[in-house]
Amino acid sequence: MAEKTNLAKIEKKIYSSLFNDGTLDILGGLWFLGLGLSMLLEDLGFGISEEIMLYTVIPAFVVYFVLIIFVTNPRKGIIKLPEKVKRSKTKFLTIQMIWLIMALIAGIYFSMQPANPGVWNDISVSLFWIAGSIILCSIAAFSLKVDRFYVYGLLIAIPFPFRIFTKKIFFDISTSMFFVVGIIILVWGVVILIRFIKNTPKTD
Repeated sequence: MAEKTNLAKIEKKIYSSLFNDGTLDILGGLWFLGLGLSMLLEDLGFGISEEIMLYTVIPAFVVYFVLIIFVTNPRKGIIKLPEKVKRSKTKFLTIQMIWLIMALIAGIYFSMQPANPGVWNDISVSLFWIAGSIILCSIAAFSLKVDRFYVYGLLIAIPFPFRIFTKKIFFDISTSMFFVVGIIILVWGVVILIRFIKNTPKTD
């Protein structure tokens, strides 16, 4: 029993090391900043946030792939994953796709609601966002063996309900929590990336 426990801990450590470079964190932080910026620009009258977001989140993916290609991959080298890990990743991607389809259906439903929805609609949208954030990040944390993603789920659950219930009263600060959470995740990722660079020399 002790040997199995130790083996499980070793497997978790090896698997989580695949995601210890901070790039996913940086991607998430920049994406969240882009999301908040799109809403802020909509509030300022520059267009519809869903359309603006197509441009504000592009830098997140550009930075992510640049870091992967020029910073982390030269240090990680090529890792051949065992079949168990491959199955775990496949299961994770399947669950993600199911969740994204559910989110798309919910998004279409809520977009068809009146321009000035009632309190019940605000509550239902907020609950959906909170549940989705916590569930999706928990699945990612469990599947990828990265415990800090549990914390991200709790953080990401805050901004959208905050915006809904403060927009009618404190309009100017309704998007502020998107920037606060985005900066926290981004800084966390940068710290992890710096530590990774210091502790991991480039491979041949």
